[in-house]
Amino acid sequence: MDHVIASAGLRFRYLCDPSSIHDLDAQKILDDLCEPETRYALCGWFSRVSLSDFDHVVLATDRETGRHIAMLVANDGETANETYLDLRAAFVIDAMRGSKLMRGLLAFTISRISCLGEVPRVIVAQTSIPACYSLLFLFSRNIPGATVFPEPEAAVVNFGRAGLARQIARHAVPHLEYETGTGTIKGARLRNATCFARTSEANPLVDAMFERNLGSSDQMMVVVDMRHCDEATIDAKTTKLVRSRWKIPFLPTPRITPTPDARASRR
Repeated sequence: MDHVIASAGLRFRYLCDPSSIHDLDAQKILDDLCEPETRYALCGWFSRVSLSDFDHVVLATDRETGRHIAMLVANDGETANETYLDLRAAFVIDAMRGSKLMRGLLAFTISRISCLGEVPRVIVAQTSIPACYSLLFLFSRNIPGATVFPEPEAAVVNFGRAGLARQIARHAVPHLEYETGTGTIKGARLRNATCFARTSEANPLVDAMFERNLGSSDQMMVVVDMRHCDEATIDAKTTKLVRSRWKIPFLPTPRITPTPDARASRR
């Protein structure tokens, strides 16, 4: 399913059919998204996974050049009591960092999944990147009644939100130690094929929470809870986010370094 945002020169594309995802040009997506700051993380992630491993792949492209400028991938998850959307990766080019683009892409994902079935009421991400938390936090602020766990400035732990996060952690990473109070998954970074590049600007409070609670091999279980939100409100607010206006800066075509085989073939 495609959605064109004419005022911004963007095209959003949502795929959930395995054959359509399999036909994507993963190398072009990687080449388009790779920039000096994120090259190591993206190349490493793409080398470990196949896009066809995921239930949902969502892309944002420049309508004029066809260049991919953002991507989000997710899987469906289910515990004994709850279903949830499990974000596995999110990337955006540097020129669009700090814009509403990734929030719009996440809203588009929720909207498209809702069209095909039930509205996702819980969104989770296992991450060591504070910007991923900020993405989910800022998204949740657009949905009346939505909450995020953990909270950077909470004086006390909300047991309802903490319990939901613990329930999902036990399902998603059953063999790893989980700290309920902080949302920390011990050792998850070494085993989890997730990747979140810097999708938003830094937030000192969020940065401090990650530095305080995570070791070098840990990740945080971030949970957006929309179970008590009205379905019509979720639909209206996600639609509004998708239709937000963005200014797209000049996007030069990424320079791709030829492989040795390619250089040899030109000689």
